[in-house]
Amino acid sequence: MKIIMLGTGDAFSTGGRASISIFLDGTYKILLDCSPHAVYSLRKCGYSPNQIQYAFITHLHGDHVGGLPFLLLNLIHKEKGKIIVSGPPGLSNLVNSVYSELFGQTNYTDYLDIRPLNKNFPFQIDYIQGNHSILDFIYKIEMDGIKIVYTGDTRKVDLSKFAFQADYLFHEAAEVDEKNAEKSGHTTPLQAAKIAKEAQVKNLVLIHRPEFDTDLINNIKNIFPNTIFPNDFDIIEQ
Repeated sequence: MKIIMLGTGDAFSTGGRASISIFLDGTYKILLDCSPHAVYSLRKCGYSPNQIQYAFITHLHGDHVGGLPFLLLNLIHKEKGKIIVSGPPGLSNLVNSVYSELFGQTNYTDYLDIRPLNKNFPFQIDYIQGNHSILDFIYKIEMDGIKIVYTGDTRKVDLSKFAFQADYLFHEAAEVDEKNAEKSGHTTPLQAAKIAKEAQVKNLVLIHRPEFDTDLINNIKNIFPNTIFPNDFDIIEQ
């Protein structure tokens, strides 16, 4: 399986990195969040949008879901296809209203099969609620013998059971200061490192992040040595 970083940046594309999206290319092709950059990033990595089979959205903030209207645009007018999409309540209304405002009315259900979040998929999936400013889901997907946990946006939450011994914990680290993190509904990288240690995961991958200086990186690794700081288009291959 390939885990492709379509975007690793925060909502502001700090450091010139795209907003967060991750693509899992294994037995099934799964998109985790759909940033406004997702279609561009997919094409740059040699994929077309209609190769996606499933997409899971953590929450309805624009940097995580804003790419869906552009994904739909491609499915209608360029590469034909249909993608199963799941996520928080309100996803259907958001896609329909935003697409209609940007590109005109269409029957999006011919291209996006938007379903209420459930566990009835041909791969193992589980989810819990995070702790963000709006409803956010944390996903766990097991495919091709690899267990992946992906947080979306959340304040520090206990993942010691949910993410226990995961191969990869993809954790947001959008704020460096704990007070700012608590106020904005995010996690600091040091908090994420402690979460990874408590969950005994094999690898922590810090995403949705600003730039970190050398001292901070060293402090993170002192807590959890197996921490990865990916850039856009990096690939983790198993």
